[in-house]
Amino acid sequence: MNITKQQLIYGTGLLLAGLFFGWLLFSGTADHDAHTDYDQLSPDEMEQHIQEAHTDEEGEIVYTCSMHPSVREDEPGNCPICGMELIRARADQAEVDEDTYSMVMTEAAMRLADIQTTHVIRGFPEKQLDLPGRIKVDERRLTKVTTHFAGRILETKVDFTGAPIREGEPMATIYSPELIAAQRELLEAARQKDRNPRMYESAKQKFRLWEFTDDQIEEIESRGEVQRELEILSPVSGFVLSRNVANEQYVMEGSIIYEVANLDNLWVVLEAYEEDIDWISIGDAIRFRSRSNPGQNFEATVSYIDPVVNPGKRTVGIRADVNNPGNRLKPDMLVRGTLRAGLDSEKLMVPVSSVLWTGPRSLVYVKDTSVDVPRFEVREVELGLRAGDYYVIEEGVEEDEEVVFHGAFRIDSEMQLADRFSMMNREPGRGAVPVHDHGDMEMDDDHEHVDYIQVLPYAHGEEVDGVTEDFQNDFLGLIRAYLDGKEALLASDSEAVGTAFQQALNELQSIGLHRMQSDAHMLWMEHYETIENHLNHITGADNIEDQREGFRGLSDVLIEAINSYGIPGVIYHQYCPMEDASWLSSEEQIENPYAPDTMLNCGEIIERVEN
Repeated sequence: MNITKQQLIYGTGLLLAGLFFGWLLFSGTADHDAHTDYDQLSPDEMEQHIQEAHTDEEGEIVYTCSMHPSVREDEPGNCPICGMELIRARADQAEVDEDTYSMVMTEAAMRLADIQTTHVIRGFPEKQLDLPGRIKVDERRLTKVTTHFAGRILETKVDFTGAPIREGEPMATIYSPELIAAQRELLEAARQKDRNPRMYESAKQKFRLWEFTDDQIEEIESRGEVQRELEILSPVSGFVLSRNVANEQYVMEGSIIYEVANLDNLWVVLEAYEEDIDWISIGDAIRFRSRSNPGQNFEATVSYIDPVVNPGKRTVGIRADVNNPGNRLKPDMLVRGTLRAGLDSEKLMVPVSSVLWTGPRSLVYVKDTSVDVPRFEVREVELGLRAGDYYVIEEGVEEDEEVVFHGAFRIDSEMQLADRFSMMNREPGRGAVPVHDHGDMEMDDDHEHVDYIQVLPYAHGEEVDGVTEDFQNDFLGLIRAYLDGKEALLASDSEAVGTAFQQALNELQSIGLHRMQSDAHMLWMEHYETIENHLNHITGADNIEDQREGFRGLSDVLIEAINSYGIPGVIYHQYCPMEDASWLSSEEQIENPYAPDTMLNCGEIIERVEN
């Protein structure tokens, strides 16, 4: 078949057009030059335009990675970091300055990494607190019935715990030699009351101090003879919470024989975590419900906040008074309370997912809207209170600036790989993290695989003075519960994750704060609080992705803790730059808990820890 010159030119034009539109698709530069009318370009002019858009100052074509724009190569191939195929870099990418605290990305990289931004907002922070607690007896309505003299209980009128009783009803009968003598004095004083009224009144006062009623005293006088036994009457109405005597039991003066509580009014005592205390004030309204009546809400008002923190649970007691008509609420009943609180002044706020929190340092990535090419700057910020899905920012950002709320970890990973200031790299210039082998991806011949060395994305702790063997053994229990949680994450079993990390929280609380001396004690106090916060995040999360986010922070602090304290046996620190996440494993085999369905074997062994 003969090919005419016209057909050849037409085919060449189609080929060049295809190359051009492919460039548009993969480099994300459809709007690269809004002033160029591509429809008016000839095939030769179009090819020249494409070449100029992808060449450096020397005229050489530059190739980069859509996920890692810091990679700059002079020939096609695969990315030495993630193995993805390199694409042509745009010439205008080099026009935006990068420094230790910023990173430029292509539009394609933003789409692949799913980078999303939102504005810093100013508003009144609000938060809903969900507080566990239980119903308790109002201590002001609890009465202890005691004996005021030694004697023997002849008969118990109230013979079981929980019995209802009214004020003035008999509780028991008692025989006492002291009581016999007092009756004789009263009868003698009654016969001489006209001549000596003060002695008569004194004899009656003794019985009143023993909590006998005027009716009982008059009965003794009317009979005119000593009674062998007298009744002990209930001083209040309520329910018998405790019965401490039986028939024919001998009691001493001051013995507590019954405890009676009025349950018409009760306390609901809720537990608030330390970080939530600033949100709670006396007078706040609380709504709560019990397990027995999940569909019925009760209302109460905060009347008291404990002045001290429970050292075991790291919580503060919040108390509210509640009426209890019909005795629907029972002491020791478990309840769940809800408190909505807000601040009186406006604050700057960003989404929780925008903040990369590493303890004392918190970072956000701010988009530079003054340039056309996506550029992100890392900022250290001072965090305030957490208000639901937002953090209050006290310092570090301005209103209406754009911060990354989805994909911040991916940008931070790129900053880290480029040896720039990032969450885990506080000292840029010490050497970037080496190349990562991404599973089945094949590397170009010019980019050999490089193993990880001890230039790590985490600052390794050094063993500190004061660590005890007992602590290491107990700390191992926490790590075992953590490893169970990692296995549940691999199976994407949210319920099993919650169970495992609740056990980890129990192990942490059983370890306690005060286990070591010297530097180890001071360091463990910091680690304890951070570990507890991450465990509370995981156990309180309602989906697997939020649990993985908490697992990420927990893994970071446990890796540091293990290097500081050591544990019996061997454990592996593993890491995947694609997720920018580390974890601990008891096995050498890589099983990535962050992306088990898509990147199960993505990762490297960073370190083998053996004590």
